[in-house]
Amino acid sequence: MKNTFLISKVLLLMLVGLLTCGSARAADWRFPVGLSYVSGFDDVVDLCEDNLEEEGYDVDTWDFPVGVSFHPYVQFDNGFRVGTGIGPLMVILGDVDHLDIPLNVNAGYTFVPSADVSPYIRAGIMYHVATGDYVEGSTPGFFGAVGMEFLRQSPVGFGFEIALDTSEIELEKYERSGYYGYSEDKEDIEPIDVMFTIYAVF
Repeated sequence: MKNTFLISKVLLLMLVGLLTCGSARAADWRFPVGLSYVSGFDDVVDLCEDNLEEEGYDVDTWDFPVGVSFHPYVQFDNGFRVGTGIGPLMVILGDVDHLDIPLNVNAGYTFVPSADVSPYIRAGIMYHVATGDYVEGSTPGFFGAVGMEFLRQSPVGFGFEIALDTSEIELEKYERSGYYGYSEDKEDIEPIDVMFTIYAVF
């Protein structure tokens, strides 16, 4: 209930900001698609592999901490921007099944909206739609990013971004209990933590 209320407040604030942009004469939709590297996913992989070892299995998993991200947004003449995002898709295959699809809503500001090159900031709420062998649940958190876009006046531009994400997923954690058994506990992990993205803008 608290999570739903928090997300509703963020969406309401973004809507108010959008409606009060009196100086915004036009809206320009932009569609960034890129590759994102995440630093926190290794913690998820390590926990899953540790659980397998505690269960007595040989570890055989495959993961790659780079995924595709899609973050469309609408840009106004005054620099205000509102957007959403999905990704990067994070997967573990092998003896463990794990799928994580991050979703976010955000608002931000492009500092020189009419220029060919401009820095920007954006912030919002991130939530991980996660499923898998050890996934217990997800908690939304703050998402913030800074970046730079190039060739903004061209049909196809490009950019880069670094972002922080405090949202978490809860995973089962197995620990040795006696010589032959193990006990179950829970651990909260930030699967993204820091994310670096290189993207094209259409």
